[in-house]
Amino acid sequence: MTRTTLAATALSLIFGLVALAGCAGGPEVKSIKTAPGTIQSPEHILVLAVSPREPNRNVMESALVVRLNKAGFEATEYGPAPSLSWKDPQKLKQQVQARLQADRADSVLTVSLVRKNKQVEHIPHHVVFNPITVSYGPLASATYMEAMSIPDTYKETTEYILRATLFQADSGASVWQMFSSTVNPESLEKAANEYARVVVRELSKSLDDSAP
Repeated sequence: MTRTTLAATALSLIFGLVALAGCAGGPEVKSIKTAPGTIQSPEHILVLAVSPREPNRNVMESALVVRLNKAGFEATEYGPAPSLSWKDPQKLKQQVQARLQADRADSVLTVSLVRKNKQVEHIPHHVVFNPITVSYGPLASATYMEAMSIPDTYKETTEYILRATLFQADSGASVWQMFSSTVNPESLEKAANEYARVVVRELSKSLDDSAP
């Protein structure tokens, strides 16, 4: 397994955050990288969410495994592992390799947070005009414009860039990688399910495209 798997030490996944204000945006695929040549379809995938927060890992891994199984893959959650050495990349690598051997998995799919972008937009004071119609009976009415003053407001949005990477267990080589962004997730469960749906969809497409 390469350094890419282990570099996100002590990162907290997006899905462990409380609901944020504003409109939520589903996962948007930013880029997909596929190893040159034909990618062999994995027979058994071990799913690892890179985060020291156990409840977050459980939600994310479960969502991915459910989606992978529905798509015809055999997948297993890494599951509860409070002893994982997030601050020691070399030891973490050994722990994951040992688990791959124990589960007889030929691939590991990791998910990690790459970057969090927080923006606050200032919306200055402005006036809007709304038409108001007043009826004076069945045959008469009048319309006038009502002015409404809107005070200064601030709109906060937070974008999370996530990376999903598929590694081969024997060589540790990265054969597939997807970067995506999510804006203002509504809840942990919904964000995890939506993200898992996109990851499995794009992974399946990449494997089909690379098939001989």
